[in-house]
Amino acid sequence: MKSVDKGKVYLVGCGLGDVELLTLKAARIIAQAPVVLYDHLISAEILGLISKESEKIYVGKEKNCHTVPQEEINALIATYADQGLDVARLKSGDPYIFGRGAEEALYLIERGYEVDVIPGISSSVAGSACAGIPPTARGYATSFSVVSAHLKESKFNNDWLPMLLLPNHTTVVLMGLSLVREIKEAALALGVKGDLPAAIVSNASRPNQTTIVTTLQNIEKAAKESQSPAVIIFGDVVHFQGRLPSYTSGL
Repeated sequence: MKSVDKGKVYLVGCGLGDVELLTLKAARIIAQAPVVLYDHLISAEILGLISKESEKIYVGKEKNCHTVPQEEINALIATYADQGLDVARLKSGDPYIFGRGAEEALYLIERGYEVDVIPGISSSVAGSACAGIPPTARGYATSFSVVSAHLKESKFNNDWLPMLLLPNHTTVVLMGLSLVREIKEAALALGVKGDLPAAIVSNASRPNQTTIVTTLQNIEKAAKESQSPAVIIFGDVVHFQGRLPSYTSGL
């Protein structure tokens, strides 16, 4: 009896949420894959591209509520691929930017599966742009950093805080909305000025996108008025907000 060839696995970066920001390849794979595993931040418009004949499986991870452990997700992908089925694993943003895409890819490659990683637009770059805040701009920022405020098991990551002292620099913080008090207190203790410009951009590229401009000193109040998913931007480039166009979907 002829053995079944393994299916191919696609780690698909689904960007910020607006379906029009998908790459052509990502849209094609989402529409064609017979099995689709998706995260909780994948928008309804993107999920609408999935064929009605495809098997659609939710494996989202939310704060303090991991529906399916990562090890089970890895095994689930392999189980379907072993049946000769191509699998599309949809990930918010870009698979390799705080998306655990490298873990999934390594797990599969080491077990003989063919993997294709499709890049997606990351909120680490485009989240601020959607709010009319350029990560770099002449005279304001000659460099920018992207950091996660979370470590494993939701521990606070403070290794990046010295970046807030750098001149002409922008710091973009992902997964930091629930940790703004810790960020503020640790940054002030380090000597960062309380009037450092800051902005919180929620639901970038989606119809309910919001932007709140504030400072390090007042960031806790702004966070209470913001929703996840959100990116936090620190630096003088925040002064561009309101002067440059914000993102609008459609024509």
